[in-house]
Amino acid sequence: MHPTLNIAVKAARRAGQIINRASLDIDSLNVGVKQQSDYVTEVDRAAEAAIITVLREAYPTYGILAEESGLAGTDANAEFQWIIDPLDGTTNFIHGVPQYAVSIGLAKRGIVQQAVVYDANRNEIFTASKGGGAFLNGKRIRVAKRTRLDESL
Repeated sequence: MHPTLNIAVKAARRAGQIINRASLDIDSLNVGVKQQSDYVTEVDRAAEAAIITVLREAYPTYGILAEESGLAGTDANAEFQWIIDPLDGTTNFIHGVPQYAVSIGLAKRGIVQQAVVYDANRNEIFTASKGGGAFLNGKRIRVAKRTRLDESL
């Protein structure tokens, strides 16, 4: 696994710990509305801060584009940029629907090179590297060979 991907996995797992703890007491969360049907919680912000801390420790010069804080300490022309959605599926989360994840990508000159999606509920970590394939918990995954819509799932 590429070193940047390892760091992204570490950051996603750290955020997942925060999200899992918060999921035990959803009713006590402060929920804000960014716009209609677009929510933000203190969990989004705490998870994002944890991710940024891990990424900054390892790659302090990389740019960051994060859902809640926007551009963080970055040159608009940074060669590398982390892209973060700390709680992808906040609406599901606040309604107790267990389909949400932590999403982190790394772009080089605007082209995504590495990506991590962590489903903390199931402890499933999806990783992908440009030209290197996709994996679920370290095991290679592939697209089905179906060519007709009525044969697909």
